[in-house]
Amino acid sequence: MAQSAVTTYITQLQQLAIPRWADLPAFPVYAEQAADIVNKAFAPFGFAAVTTSDINYWVKQKVVTEASKKKFDQKGIAAIMAIAFFSEVYPLSDIHAGVTLLSKPAEAARIYDFFVLTTLNNVHRYATNFQQDIVIPGQTEGQIVAMSAPIIQIAVLSVIQKAIVHHALVAEPVAKEGK
Repeated sequence: MAQSAVTTYITQLQQLAIPRWADLPAFPVYAEQAADIVNKAFAPFGFAAVTTSDINYWVKQKVVTEASKKKFDQKGIAAIMAIAFFSEVYPLSDIHAGVTLLSKPAEAARIYDFFVLTTLNNVHRYATNFQQDIVIPGQTEGQIVAMSAPIIQIAVLSVIQKAIVHHALVAEPVAKEGK
């Protein structure tokens, strides 16, 4: 029975569809709309929903910047996506350091798309149990800032592995010793 719950979860993960930079709204959106975008994208993981309170906290901590008047542009939405994903494993202080990669306007779209493609690639690799990489069209690693690529890959892998392990443990609690 626990096996079918894990299989169901893995099947759910295979439905993951994270918007690429070009698919993010080209106009500023309110925090509630940004939260909806994030929650829809990461629903297959079963993460806790991102709320406007979360986003407002991230703004107060200066991890996310509002475009204007409590609205978020593509860069802000991308940062919220990354923070929501990595907060499943990392403390906000670590995430803040990583999100600064998105602060360079010329690189933000490419780095965000690399995050998306790395996440999708690894979800599909782990979820389908293939031994080879699945090629997803788009930016190549060589087009991304050299230092950010390995850091993003390792961070994405840790979140995916944590999510799968968590759901496997929930599906079949570890037997207590002596019982």
